[in-house]
Amino acid sequence: MRLWRSLDLVVTSAVALVVGVLGMLNLAGSSVLAGATLATLGVLAAGSLTARVQMHGLTDITRRHFTEPPSADRLLTTSSSGLDVDLSQAWEIGLIGVTLNRTVRNHAVELRECVRRGGTVRIAVIDPDGEVLGEAARRSTFPGATGIFAHRLQPTLDLAATLCALPGPGRAEVRLLDFVPAVGLVAVDAHQPHGHLHVDIYSHTFGGREPALALHPGRDHLWYQHFRAEFDQIWAAGRPVFVSERQFH
Repeated sequence: MRLWRSLDLVVTSAVALVVGVLGMLNLAGSSVLAGATLATLGVLAAGSLTARVQMHGLTDITRRHFTEPPSADRLLTTSSSGLDVDLSQAWEIGLIGVTLNRTVRNHAVELRECVRRGGTVRIAVIDPDGEVLGEAARRSTFPGATGIFAHRLQPTLDLAATLCALPGPGRAEVRLLDFVPAVGLVAVDAHQPHGHLHVDIYSHTFGGREPALALHPGRDHLWYQHFRAEFDQIWAAGRPVFVSERQFH
């Protein structure tokens, strides 16, 4: 494959060698040598044209890559409710969402291990006893689904109670929201250089697919800072809940 790409150079070198030898040995007339020289120049011109076309194509691709916005299909993936997020070595885990039912179920073991080894787990979900349940149901375009949201919250709150009661050196904190967050957030060591954020963009559907976005501080500095601040703001707006204050049953 590489030989075919360099065929013009091979032919040019061979013709130049033959012409040079014939000229030195005086084995060909001036007309033959002139024709061979013109043929060599033609091959060189063709090779130069091909190189220019290839360079133009490469320049066009590079220009589009650096000046045009990337495709959303390259940036967004389908949400897996945090299943693809690695929490095994995290020391600070933050979870914000509507019910986080699947997320906490997917990572129940990692959340417990984080507390046991001295890390911090923060969980914020909507208040199961507040009017926000109705808002969540309306946003899902199923106004009568209030009971379903309350049902999905129960396992999350049960696990939160378990985490808060663990005797490990770490701690778990739980807050309840009186509003429906526009996004779900999984923050992993978010204030560290190696940290990362996973953003679920909630859709107005009930149980449908949702787009997700993975952010890293070095690669996505602007939006990483934006969503990290979003996490802190939502967390600050939540009502702290402790096991001794609420039975979660």
